[in-house]
Amino acid sequence: MRRMAKRPDILVGAAIGLGMTARAAADGGADFVLALNAGRFRVMGAPSLAAMLPISDSNAFTDGFARSEILDRVAIPVFFGAAACDPRVDVMALVTRIRRIGYRGIANFPTAIHHDGPFRAALEAAGLGFAREVEMLRAARGIGLATLGYAKTRAEVDALLDAGVEHLCLNFGWNAGGSMGVPGGVPLDDAAERARRIFAHVRRIARGTLCLVEGGPIVDPTHMIRVCDASRADGYVGGSTLDRLPLEMSVMQTTSAFKTARLLRDDRAGGEQRIVGLLGGSQAARTLAERIARLVATDLPIVIEGEAGAGRTSAARAIHATSRRGGSVGFIDAREDITGALFGERGRNMLGAAQNTVVIEHADALAPTLRARLAEWIERGTFDRFARPDERRPRARLLLTHPPGGEALARALSAQRLAVPPLRERMEDLPVIARAMLGATGRPVPALQPAALRLLMAQRWPGNLRELQHALARAALEARDGRIDAVVIERVLGPAQVGAVTEAMDERAWILDALRRHRFRRGETAAFLGIARKTLYNRMRRLGLDN
Repeated sequence: MRRMAKRPDILVGAAIGLGMTARAAADGGADFVLALNAGRFRVMGAPSLAAMLPISDSNAFTDGFARSEILDRVAIPVFFGAAACDPRVDVMALVTRIRRIGYRGIANFPTAIHHDGPFRAALEAAGLGFAREVEMLRAARGIGLATLGYAKTRAEVDALLDAGVEHLCLNFGWNAGGSMGVPGGVPLDDAAERARRIFAHVRRIARGTLCLVEGGPIVDPTHMIRVCDASRADGYVGGSTLDRLPLEMSVMQTTSAFKTARLLRDDRAGGEQRIVGLLGGSQAARTLAERIARLVATDLPIVIEGEAGAGRTSAARAIHATSRRGGSVGFIDAREDITGALFGERGRNMLGAAQNTVVIEHADALAPTLRARLAEWIERGTFDRFARPDERRPRARLLLTHPPGGEALARALSAQRLAVPPLRERMEDLPVIARAMLGATGRPVPALQPAALRLLMAQRWPGNLRELQHALARAALEARDGRIDAVVIERVLGPAQVGAVTEAMDERAWILDALRRHRFRRGETAAFLGIARKTLYNRMRRLGLDN
């Protein structure tokens, strides 16, 4: 088989061990699949490291799942991860059988490059190490199989080039990240520089070889782009990053959504169980609640975006409350000097308490140096002022509030994004929000009359929930006979704002709009308007809406 042609975009290989994942990777645009025993161990719940242990016949194990689940089920080339370390294996017979079965290529995995020290030296001395893998790839090349060679060092790279390997994959070790990632390893910038030097060497002596990167600190597409751009790599091979990490994240978030489904109930079915501060049944409110329910399952940092007063702080409190952390939630302002509060000595830093949630407000004001330090803390999970290099400490939950447009910050901190909608995009929630705000004053709750509610819903509320709360607090003080009517609201809002209410918001249009919002369910409409069902019937008859 000819090697895959060079292409202007990044070549992506999926090193996996499950048919469903292979098909999904192919549908997502992967250029080739590597069937590896490590991939199979990962979907069985074991770490990739298990691939290096003598717990099965690796070649038979890999061929078993690849032939039944992957081979002939995807339209892209399938490479076979072959173990050359088994002394019982005849290398030539192995590569011939791999070609006869129908694999398009072969890779040296499991590979001795993951061993070092005396054990690696003993393997090489016994003829069961990397040199035997090179012999296997040379034989495969000779019978027309495409070849992909894993290497870490310059000497290993040169041996692969001498064997004529067409795809060189520079490996940075086992992937970090997730529940079974291997901590430590090569920092991202060091990986990029190492790849740059080695690939420059490769292109001087074997210009046609495709240069790929894999493993170590590369755990998301932004990391891949940084390394590939710096090193001019032709592509990337993803293992844990394409199966274990996405699977862990997806299952955690989906399970969390089911677990917290009670928080998404309609307010009439037990509103007190809803997420604190996130009231309403509009699509915007439900989307927000569902997103929070997914995010609380993880410890990932979150950038909470929204206009001033829209409820970013309420969302942050809701995330802490539903995460069931035993610690406290602390708020600090990025417009002030917060470095000491975040990274002070042991016992004096907010990020050092594992059960805490730290909310950095106005995160758009973060200084570049502090943003870089937070990014390093998120990536390493340690505090360099008192942690040993090999020590990983539990971390606090980090939330950051930001005006709309927090993409750059989220990208820099590898954070998830949560958009809090402005009040004008969820006006149908205003009645329940207004009643809850009035009930939180600690004083007798005045009744909000429908005409007053109509005036409130006719406003644009540029200050969002905060502006509404201030208006309601003043209205509660002005309430007459325990009622907030239109006269009170007019007095609170002033003639300029009240004058913005158009004729389209007369009583007939108001009731008709409410009926449409609730699919003409009269009981729900009456509850929404804050009037008795019988009163709604009478008004509908008077306004000619009962036909």
